[in-house]
Amino acid sequence: MDFNSAQAVEQIRSRLPIAELVGRYVALKPAGKGRHKGLCPFHPEKTPSFQVDEAKGLFYCFGCKAGGDLFAFLQRVEGLEFREALERLARETGVELPEFRAQGKKRELYEVLTLAQEYFRSHLAGAGLEYLKKRGLSEESVEKFGLGYAPPGWDGLLRYLQNKGVSPEEANQAGVLAERDGRFFDRFRNRVTFPILDSLGRVVAFTARALAPEDTPKYLNSPETSLFKKSLLLYAYPQARQAIRDKARAVVVEGLFDAIALHQLGFPETVAVLGSSLSSEQAHLLKRLEVRDLYLSFDADEAGRKATLQSLELDVVKSFLVHSVALEGGKDPGDLLLAPDGAQRYALALHNALPEVEFRFQVAARGVNLQTPQGKQQVLDALLPRLVSPDPLDKVVTALKQVLMSRLHLELRAIDDYIRSRAGRAPAARRAPNPATSLGLSRPDLSEKRLLRELDVISLLYSAPDAEFSNWCQYVEDHTWPPEGSLLADFMLAVKEGKNKARVIRHFQERGEGDRLFDALMKRPEEAPQDLEQTLQTSMARLREVYYEMRLDKLKQELKTNPSVELLKEIQEIQRAIEAERRVYLK
Repeated sequence: MDFNSAQAVEQIRSRLPIAELVGRYVALKPAGKGRHKGLCPFHPEKTPSFQVDEAKGLFYCFGCKAGGDLFAFLQRVEGLEFREALERLARETGVELPEFRAQGKKRELYEVLTLAQEYFRSHLAGAGLEYLKKRGLSEESVEKFGLGYAPPGWDGLLRYLQNKGVSPEEANQAGVLAERDGRFFDRFRNRVTFPILDSLGRVVAFTARALAPEDTPKYLNSPETSLFKKSLLLYAYPQARQAIRDKARAVVVEGLFDAIALHQLGFPETVAVLGSSLSSEQAHLLKRLEVRDLYLSFDADEAGRKATLQSLELDVVKSFLVHSVALEGGKDPGDLLLAPDGAQRYALALHNALPEVEFRFQVAARGVNLQTPQGKQQVLDALLPRLVSPDPLDKVVTALKQVLMSRLHLELRAIDDYIRSRAGRAPAARRAPNPATSLGLSRPDLSEKRLLRELDVISLLYSAPDAEFSNWCQYVEDHTWPPEGSLLADFMLAVKEGKNKARVIRHFQERGEGDRLFDALMKRPEEAPQDLEQTLQTSMARLREVYYEMRLDKLKQELKTNPSVELLKEIQEIQRAIEAERRVYLK
């Protein structure tokens, strides 16, 4: 974020109190001076553990540890990226972002697409609406998803946009017109239109379904533009966002019509891919909504099975509990709209969905004689890429091995030996690296102790007046010498980069210790200590003590393998330093 953008962020904060924004989603009650409490919107609870501190500009849940500023709250509650939250709040508060001025062209494209949507919607009555009703869609569904109709003519939209002051070149860039030999014409003709929305609910493209059998392709898509990259978006995401968050699950289908049909049948957590399978970016959209269970409801044919497997190979998908959904008779979800028991049939399909492990095995074993050594080897080879994992605690690998033992009647040792021989692995068992060891530490308890004491110092710094914040930070750095890689060292680096209090908090939301930082800040009283320097001296002495303890622990380990007089002398010096620090805070 550049300096001007940072100024805009501060303007937004000054114009929109965090309690006002949070209060739109949470029933807040006073909980002391400048504080409010309520039931956390991010996890179920009966006793309020969610708090908002107006003076600090922070929210924090002491239950699920969610925390941050007003931008972080909007991101989390609406499933937005920071940029999207920034744009939304900027519009609401009347703050102009510098990037807006540089992206005027994009705004024009949005306006062109909005006009095109108005045109398609205005022509829905007639052939388009009749087709949708025959497919079983209700008026509510048609309205909810903004479905429209592109008339058969070649220049209806072209002339409509020209009357609105839009040139053919602009409409072509937006993807709603096409051009051939210097002549522009309507891209979509005699088709039902499905507007594709970004995560902010803005129209960025269209998919259009042909009505006449002779018109090909059956579905025609907008070309990719500066606004539309199909791998980055999920159809029906804005409409499904809240249901996905509430249920902690998502149903992913292939067809746009299938997604709408499932919403109508009572499965509002449904979205559709805009390609052949789930992309990494699309999976991250779902992860932002804290999805736990992912149901892949692709076609039952070979292409559908391939799409499911491709989706399962994504690293981000491994954070979900994945299930493969198959409808009886190979039907599409959209076919269920015309069935009187359509909702019950899909609910049963979800109930009977295959867990990832079972799905993988069935695909690998399809058409294979499992009674022969060759057949067993064929299944093992098909599953080998998933059986080889850098994570020794990979649950899918463990479950796959259990299935192979049961279905192929193999012993675990035989499976492991085969995997090692085929994957070129050494026979030695793998062990996950100790996080403390990888950081040059010997004991995890010292690492935790250091973190707690660094958080205590940082929370004290946040009680300093804004104008004195950076000076006090420099004072602490000069008196603690935080080691490279520590939370405090990273904190000091962020301050030196010119980040103020609020921006440093946002910086630490990207770190694993972010939740701990929010916890420490929210527990610290708002008022600064009467003698901030003296209070800091005590906290810094306790912090220096643990820095010395960590150094001492490392030296003792070295002494075991490489004893020397120099090491003994250094150990004695550090022990004296530890005693000196203890005298500071125990006096």
